[in-house]
Amino acid sequence: MKTDTLFRPFSLKGRELANRIVMAPMTRNMAPEGIPGQAQVGYYKRRAAANVGLILTEGTVVDRPASRNLPGIPFFHGDKAMAGWADVASAVHSAGGKIAPQIWHTGSTRG
Repeated sequence: MKTDTLFRPFSLKGRELANRIVMAPMTRNMAPEGIPGQAQVGYYKRRAAANVGLILTEGTVVDRPASRNLPGIPFFHGDKAMAGWADVASAVHSAGGKIAPQIWHTGSTRG
């Protein structure tokens, strides 16, 4: 099986990726109080430096109490969380990568 296509640049509607490798979201439950920090900055920057064409973040949650079932799931709302994600995005971009959030919801839960 030929794999050279994976390593060719990809373009769609003005969006450019260095290659066709996309990192799937992997929820890590490692954001204390829902705020992404240096652990996330380093984690995603290392993946970008390894030439992942597009990184989809771990599951992030909106401002709804039932959207999160574990305390370390990162928020995708609020000033502190968004500043943390801005740091992550800057690190990924500085390593030549692209990143997008996975907006996640745990689904039906029982209290």
